[in-house]
Amino acid sequence: MKLIPFVLSLLFFTLLFSCGAEKEENEALKEQVIAIHDEVMPEIGHLKNQQSKLIEKANSLENEASVASYREDLNLAAQSCESAYDNMFVWMRQFKSEYDEMSEEETKAYLMEQLRMVEKVKVDILSAKSTADSLLNVSI
Repeated sequence: MKLIPFVLSLLFFTLLFSCGAEKEENEALKEQVIAIHDEVMPEIGHLKNQQSKLIEKANSLENEASVASYREDLNLAAQSCESAYDNMFVWMRQFKSEYDEMSEEETKAYLMEQLRMVEKVKVDILSAKSTADSLLNVSI
């Protein structure tokens, strides 16, 4: 009979600490999501600037048939910059930073999905920026 209170106490403390560990894991996931956002957000201004330069350069080559392919690459890169820019703000608008109405498991699933989404935003931004930089450094 003395074993039952001990087992119940052990079970209680096990549950208590496992919930705390899940909460800490979710907090770490949230910090990882925010860190990725914070890493690429400063690139947004540069991305818009590069987009403008790409469009300007493409327009300046409008009457030159010999560089039609390059002009098309400039326009595609400008579209990629616009898309990456828009995707960042779409992601930011839908991101929830409070999870009071979610269980720890739901919060973890939500944050894992947000991590996947913000990593894609990061890849899109860095790729668009790299392509724009390369195309703008071509001299004709």
